[in-house]
Amino acid sequence: MKNVLNLLSVLTVIAFMALGTTANAQKIAYVDSDAIVPEMPAYKRAKSEVEAYGKQLQKVLEGKQKDAQTYYQEIMQKAQNGELTPKQEQEAQAKLQKMQEDLQKEAADADRKLAAKEGELTEPLYKEYKTALEKVAKENQYNYILDKKMLLYSDGGIDATEKIKTALGISW
Repeated sequence: MKNVLNLLSVLTVIAFMALGTTANAQKIAYVDSDAIVPEMPAYKRAKSEVEAYGKQLQKVLEGKQKDAQTYYQEIMQKAQNGELTPKQEQEAQAKLQKMQEDLQKEAADADRKLAAKEGELTEPLYKEYKTALEKVAKENQYNYILDKKMLLYSDGGIDATEKIKTALGISW
């Protein structure tokens, strides 16, 4: 009787350990963000708007660059024809230098504006993406969802990419 009681105690402990291990198991899924984000309608709109804005900024810069080039050619022509005094040549050179510096500043400013515009337009879509991740994680009881490109090794696992696409209304 004592042996049966000991055996029953050992089996009970083993059962609790097995249940405890199963209850603490973590569900981890992964997604391929590169296959999801570019498919989002908001991403396509944002990309289109950023490209249009970039072209607009580029056009302005090209116009100013053309103005500087035209001025340079005019000065070079006058200098070759001997129409400029040394003081005028010096002033023209200073003006060209200033035009070049201004152009470089405006190019850097255009890059900053473009990056800011991109951030402004993509922030809402990344919030939408995060909301979809959270929804799918809760619905499927995932403790973690990792990005596929961050995985160093994976032998199978749960690919939640299509579930996220469905949550975002992206047809596949």
